[in-house]
Amino acid sequence: MRVCKSRAITTIIIGHVTKEGNIAGPRVLEHMVDTVLYLEGERYNQYRILRGVKNRFGSTNEIGMFEMQEEGMGEITNPSDVLISEREDALSRFLHRL
Repeated sequence: MRVCKSRAITTIIIGHVTKEGNIAGPRVLEHMVDTVLYLEGERYNQYRILRGVKNRFGSTNEIGMFEMQEEGMGEITNPSDVLISEREDALSRFLHRL
């Protein structure tokens, strides 16, 4: 940390999250960083959510929604469209079963 701060080097530390949703290991990891981000998603689902849990310099009330594509993870610029279409698809499947 001392070297990174003295040379203005951006450092990304990747930690593990437990089944309960907590950062594994000592809490010192969470306290020594400026930002904690969770990348959430199911293995076989194409969508991922990037959620800010801690941000020393601003709000954590924002999320980013991404889609897994052939080229990698791409931004979804209008998440409402995706969420509404998913809901409509689920409703139509439910009604079809009736």
